[in-house]
Amino acid sequence: MALATFVVTALIGGAAAPAMAVPPANAGIDRTFDVEIVSTRADMVSGGDALVRIGVPRNVPPHQVKVHLDGRNLTGRFRPVGDGRTLLGLVDDLALGDNTLEIRSNGLGQGRPRADVTLVNHPAEGPVFSGPHIPLFCTASGSPWNLGPVDGNCHVAAPRVTYQYRTTTGSFAALPDGPLPANLATTTTSDGRTVPYIVRVERGTINRAVYEIALLHEPGTPVPDPWTTTPGWNDRLVYTFGGACGIGYTQATSTGGVMDHTLLSRGYAVASSTFNVFANNCNDVTSAETAMMVKEHFIETYGVPDFTMGWGGSAGTMQQLLISNAYPGILDGVIGQIGYPDERSTTISGHECRFISQAASAAGLSTAQRTAVGGFGSPSTCDGYQFFDSVDWPTSCPNHVPAALRYHPVDNPTGIRCAMADFISNVYGVDPVTGAGRPIIPDTVGVQYGLLTLESGELTPEQFVRLNEGIGGLDVEGNRTPQRTSANVDAIKVAYETGRLNQFDGGLRWTPIIETRGYTDPSGDFHDRFRSWTMRERIIAANGNADNHISITAASGAAATRAQNEALESMEAWLTARTALAAARPELDEVALTRLSRPKQVADGCIPADGDRIVEKLSLDPAAECNQLFPFYRNPRVIAGGPTSSAVLKCQLQPLDRSAYSVTFTNEQWQRLQAVFPGGVCDWSKPGVGQVPLANTWIRWPADGPQGPPELPVAVTAQARCVAGKAYVAVQARNDHDAPLDIVLETAYGERSVASVAPGANAFQQFATRTAAVEAGTATVRASGSIDGRDVTSVFTAEYPGVDCAG
Repeated sequence: MALATFVVTALIGGAAAPAMAVPPANAGIDRTFDVEIVSTRADMVSGGDALVRIGVPRNVPPHQVKVHLDGRNLTGRFRPVGDGRTLLGLVDDLALGDNTLEIRSNGLGQGRPRADVTLVNHPAEGPVFSGPHIPLFCTASGSPWNLGPVDGNCHVAAPRVTYQYRTTTGSFAALPDGPLPANLATTTTSDGRTVPYIVRVERGTINRAVYEIALLHEPGTPVPDPWTTTPGWNDRLVYTFGGACGIGYTQATSTGGVMDHTLLSRGYAVASSTFNVFANNCNDVTSAETAMMVKEHFIETYGVPDFTMGWGGSAGTMQQLLISNAYPGILDGVIGQIGYPDERSTTISGHECRFISQAASAAGLSTAQRTAVGGFGSPSTCDGYQFFDSVDWPTSCPNHVPAALRYHPVDNPTGIRCAMADFISNVYGVDPVTGAGRPIIPDTVGVQYGLLTLESGELTPEQFVRLNEGIGGLDVEGNRTPQRTSANVDAIKVAYETGRLNQFDGGLRWTPIIETRGYTDPSGDFHDRFRSWTMRERIIAANGNADNHISITAASGAAATRAQNEALESMEAWLTARTALAAARPELDEVALTRLSRPKQVADGCIPADGDRIVEKLSLDPAAECNQLFPFYRNPRVIAGGPTSSAVLKCQLQPLDRSAYSVTFTNEQWQRLQAVFPGGVCDWSKPGVGQVPLANTWIRWPADGPQGPPELPVAVTAQARCVAGKAYVAVQARNDHDAPLDIVLETAYGERSVASVAPGANAFQQFATRTAAVEAGTATVRASGSIDGRDVTSVFTAEYPGVDCAG
């Protein structure tokens, strides 16, 4: 098991229920207090306070309940709500770490109810579960935020509140002091109340990000709090997410947006933060953590929403899906537009498009042939996807990272690396040899690009061979290589088991999803419709059905806007029904609740530009009515024969078989094809290398960084030698452990040997360099085994001198 994997799984807490609740502390005892932490999980409190609800048993008068926190009397903080037998209170001034909340009854009699709950408090600046902080350039004190001086964590002293109003001409403006303006509009909320269209906007800092919260509120009237409601808020929260993908190292200047007329006019409260925009922070773990912490602050300040819906397009949808799968309960429902399932399986299309583009000319491909090999609906789509692949270039830093601080392999090798692997190295781990994050570079080994176009006759055998000869790969520095490259298997496994490669096998087994897509495939827009199908196929693979996933395709423009508005209304109806069903049928599990509560009118379909909505199950059937209107295309890996789920990052290999092709290669072409695929070609019928299920939900990484396991006892040697005039590198590793070890030997040439080695035995491999001379280099040995019941991976290196065998 890899180091990063060990750290993650060793620190995993129990899987969280979707509701952020703590079970009764003394479950199983009659007439006990029912204690619920309603602002967040009890083990993930932040900022020093938590909103707590106490259900009082029938035999105890509520006024006899006493609440203490580590000896401090907080009874006065709790007030009755609802039926009077429920107490709600804000517990504050929590110390960092564990805090014990004690609930007692001072009534007479034996067996008086009691409950003890441990609240684990984390700093307001984080982290809670995302691991050590990365460098960050602060923006909160400057434009557009202007929130005042910041401390060392980019935090300001206190949030600031401003007011905007909607004018009768349909725009937002700053609310002036004094009488309400004559051009102030009104709005009717989704629960039927007509109120002045005035928006209260709170801005501050949480988890080193700038957050925003907006809701309807008229100055001079009470602001909603956990105990009281106001006319402007419909008791529902929408959390917004922004798109793109950037390695930011910045507090940034934009959120997912809270001044949204569609949402505010209906009475929704709207929240977001700068870390929930992937252009600023392409890290779904910190996005999840920040959304959790901002939502916690919202609940403690304004009250508990009936439910929280996500809202956002493109990578804003991607974040919602990743968060809901790996950290369920932060969002109760996903409303996405033109989205993708995850970052890694999307980014790979950008790399492959670049490989294909650069190889197509040498192969003599026409524009139509290049488009067919890419699989998309337009030759421009592949160009658009190439915007993504720069996230794997360590020297491609944004302008706000000073040049003097940026990584350069020669001039500044310890500088800030701006590649995805480094940006989220808490997840993927750090290569002990290079000190860089372990990257998932695009794995091109065995991938037959253009295979389906060859079989259909769109490519000649010669073009197919020449295309694949020119594909090459990408090294860890983001440089193109003429040889194909193999991704780090340990990092791939981490991507699957922690949810970075989204297999919809965590919280997305029950979280309601409505995703809409304005259809733009023929125009070259890279928000292609096929991504909706990859979501559907992954959900079916995880669940056996797709009862919680609704997909609606619409013509771009007004029809797409209509689809979004209908998705909002449908999700509110769905979650309202789900909440009621959960109260009425507590025996139902999460999956059943979602399936049984879905309104009948909430269904797959499409909306033509000039017609009514068509209800039709999502499928790949080209004869389907929606597919006739809005055809599906594919992507490069599917055209290479890969699965339509696009969930395989590295394929397993099978021998190259001449009889498997419907075309005829010349002997010379076949020899060249064998040289391109010396280890074989992809066997797409098998799971990907390292493709494992999600290990758990609510995985956390320690704030002080990974604590490495002990090193396995392995002795390593390497040497270069000459055999029959050719240079070879020989690597040997002796297992001095008292148990078998899996040992991987590899050289800088990218060749690997894997063996299970018994105690006291050696692993040995002699790698051919295919040259007559070799310069001095380094061989790497990775050994995996167990020490005291702990899975351990140790990495060793051994240098060898250069040799020249020509003489």
